[in-house]
Amino acid sequence: MKGYVFDTHAFVWYVRGRRVGRAAARALREIDRGASRGWIPAVLAVELALLRERRRSEIGVPELESTLERNTEIRALPLDLAQVREFALLPAVRDPFDRLIIAAARSLRCPLLSADDAIAASGLVQVIWH
Repeated sequence: MKGYVFDTHAFVWYVRGRRVGRAAARALREIDRGASRGWIPAVLAVELALLRERRRSEIGVPELESTLERNTEIRALPLDLAQVREFALLPAVRDPFDRLIIAAARSLRCPLLSADDAIAASGLVQVIWH
């Protein structure tokens, strides 16, 4: 089954029902109808908790859990050795959250749902958004 890895902001926008890029919207529709899988890297949950703690987002772990319960094609992705191996290959990515999320997408060989132009321009992973 085809899959996509969520970047943190993509997940927050998905939960809020915010408008996303055309290609990302197509991917999210595939996930919602069960034609594709959406992966939530473990580090995304950590970043959500930190953002909520700092009052920079209303979306936190409870909303993540309810989303996982509501949509069985969105799955939590535990951190594993394959992701750590990919992480080790990405020393140029300074932000540790971005680095772990990119590593998750690379380890699964899935595109990343992200509006982050710097990640897209890096060529390190296929980015789906516009």
